[in-house]
Amino acid sequence: MVKEGLFTIGEFMQKSGVSIRTLRYYDSMDLIKPSDYTVGGHRLYSKENLSTLQQIKSLQFLGFSLKDIKNMLQKDTAKGSDLLKSLKDQKQIFEAKRREIDNILSDLDHLIETIENEETVNINIFCMMLQKLMFEEDTKKWFEDHFAKDITDELLDMNKTDEIDLDKRWAKILSDIKHLTLVAAIPSSKKAQHIIESLMELMKETTKGNLNLIVEKLVPSDPFPFPNPFTEKEVEFLKEAMEIYQKDNSGF
Repeated sequence: MVKEGLFTIGEFMQKSGVSIRTLRYYDSMDLIKPSDYTVGGHRLYSKENLSTLQQIKSLQFLGFSLKDIKNMLQKDTAKGSDLLKSLKDQKQIFEAKRREIDNILSDLDHLIETIENEETVNINIFCMMLQKLMFEEDTKKWFEDHFAKDITDELLDMNKTDEIDLDKRWAKILSDIKHLTLVAAIPSSKKAQHIIESLMELMKETTKGNLNLIVEKLVPSDPFPFPNPFTEKEVEFLKEAMEIYQKDNSGF
């Protein structure tokens, strides 16, 4: 029978939220010693043990090691400068997490506005838009590695409203290209060439007149730096249609 006010290791684990393995480790470090034992030798813990455990978890939250925590609990004091540093460190960590969350919320708003009026959305194109946002920093780095700062700034400078509008237009034209392949359209057909013309205009607008410059930097052997929503069949169709367009439009 367990004495009043004491908990078995299982009960203590449930109340504290830590594992039996962790409690045994704390015991081996003399951080939390059982208050008593059963006749059979099983550990028993008290409310004081629970209070000590809460202190350990609080100090761990501030980034202190178990060794440091043990020293603080034994002395019942800590240097104010150490606590202040830990508090400032944790503040920086959570500010960084808040910025990350703000960026994620912004990306989600972007996608919501991009597709909110669409009855159906091609999942490959949607994933491409999602990847574009997820790997925005990688895209920025690719431009920084290949172009001067003034060109990079010009290419990437766009307000949110214009960016959402551009993404909507990209989603539309990419869907049109996929549909052409689905219905087995002829690459040289008037409809296919009209869509390719719209695609080229959108590419030039997106790259702000630097399309040829960007194409020159795309080395075939390097990993493609931008998401690709097309299947191999669609890529072949697009390649053939664009070659026909280029032959008929020497100004490309």
